[in-house]
Amino acid sequence: MSEKKNPLEKITNFINLYKFYLLIAAIIVSGIFFMNFPAKNPTTINEMIEKAETYKEQGKMAFALEEYNNLVRLYPNNYDIHLNLAEVYLELNEVDKAKIEYIRAIKLGNKYRFDAEIALAKIYGEQKRYDIVKDILKNIDDVKKKKDLEELGNICHNWGIYLKETDRLEAIRKFKEAHNYYKKAKSKLAKNALEQIKELYAGISDTLVEYNETQKAIEILNLSIAYEDNALAHYKLAKIYEKTSHAEKALEEYSKSFALDDKAGNINAYISLLMKRAKELHENGDITKSKLYYLRAKKLDSKINIPENAEKQILFNLIATKINEDMDKDILIPGIVFKFNNITKDAINNLKVKIVFTENDKELSAKILTIATEKTPIKADAEASKISVYSDKPVKHVFDDHDLTAQIYISQQTPDEWKLLRKIEIIRERKPVQINE
Repeated sequence: MSEKKNPLEKITNFINLYKFYLLIAAIIVSGIFFMNFPAKNPTTINEMIEKAETYKEQGKMAFALEEYNNLVRLYPNNYDIHLNLAEVYLELNEVDKAKIEYIRAIKLGNKYRFDAEIALAKIYGEQKRYDIVKDILKNIDDVKKKKDLEELGNICHNWGIYLKETDRLEAIRKFKEAHNYYKKAKSKLAKNALEQIKELYAGISDTLVEYNETQKAIEILNLSIAYEDNALAHYKLAKIYEKTSHAEKALEEYSKSFALDDKAGNINAYISLLMKRAKELHENGDITKSKLYYLRAKKLDSKINIPENAEKQILFNLIATKINEDMDKDILIPGIVFKFNNITKDAINNLKVKIVFTENDKELSAKILTIATEKTPIKADAEASKISVYSDKPVKHVFDDHDLTAQIYISQQTPDEWKLLRKIEIIRERKPVQINE
């Protein structure tokens, strides 16, 4: 009878018998294992950075921090490693440590990149340490990247917001810097910076008006327009000129304002001044210009009624104003030269004109002339002869200043019903006095 073998001997014999085949099988299995699970240990700087960034993206900030600390020890002069490590510190709310890494990156002197400077300036800006921000930004120039330009715009814009309540002029300068960066970046944020600039200029002008510094308010608004033509500044100028009784200048500014933006202010203020000015011109006899202002008002509000002119068939044509001087007698004699035109297709058979000369709003003399009768009409589409009229009473004292006017009244009725047609200022041009030695 054969001796029985124990289990261990059976296994040993089996391995010895089939060890070649078992070795082949082990090699195959090992190959399959390593093909499916390759080594993960990074060997290059880029692979190490990629590993750290993967941790960061996965929110594993402690692992990312460990990897970057290893990297910074291995590569202390690498700009990107310091930059990325700073970002990890920011994620971990370790702001002071982030500052140190940004400063280390800046000291490496990468003159083609401004990531570290901009990031550091942003941190100090959030802390309202704009004295330090100023020092950082002065080293940044010739920025090309749109992202960098927009970030710089954001820093300056926030700086302007910070200054608005304490130094509005300096705030305007910061918003202008922001606007410039945004424009270079072709950013939509440029519009926001521009609005801040316009509103600050307008606010400063309002304050100056409150303190009766009208001329300075006008200068501030003109600075706003010089930087960027805008409806708000023109509207503010219009209100100032209207308040100071410069109606024509006010109307000019209203016109510019609403041409740029019809929502810039209260358009009824513009219409009201047009109507007021039209009425004044009509009362002073300037019918043609009066009608022009009425038409401008009606263009803005179709409900406005334009008053009819009873003398619309007559056109008064001023040719010249004159002042004759008599130095020996020390007197001045004011006069005007004019003619009438019939602008209708019917003859004018009844027309008289009264010319009233005034000095300082007091009547100096008056003359009445007959222009047309049934025997001597002004024919259709024709003009009357040129007429020169001088005051019957002279003005004394040649070298004094005199406020001289000629008021033109007409009548087409019998008995006469005089209506003011024009009020004309007679401006004296002083001749220079020559002294012969």
